[in-house]
Amino acid sequence: MKEPSSKRAIAYVDGQNLFHSAKEAFGYPFPNYNIRRLAETICRQNNWDLTAIHFYTGIPDPDIDPYRHHF
Repeated sequence: MKEPSSKRAIAYVDGQNLFHSAKEAFGYPFPNYNIRRLAETICRQNNWDLTAIHFYTGIPDPDIDPYRHHF
């Protein structure tokens, strides 16, 4: 079987994990990233065609963390 000449990619991003990783690595106190740019950069570096981006993040309970619930 031949490897395809054009490879498609779909980016799946867990917002909470990305935020906490960026916070730990760079000290950002709030989400400060561009999901589209991140996915496009990775795909460009690997010569992949980005076809979709899916982003997931949990929403805190408003009674426990009202600020982040509305963020």
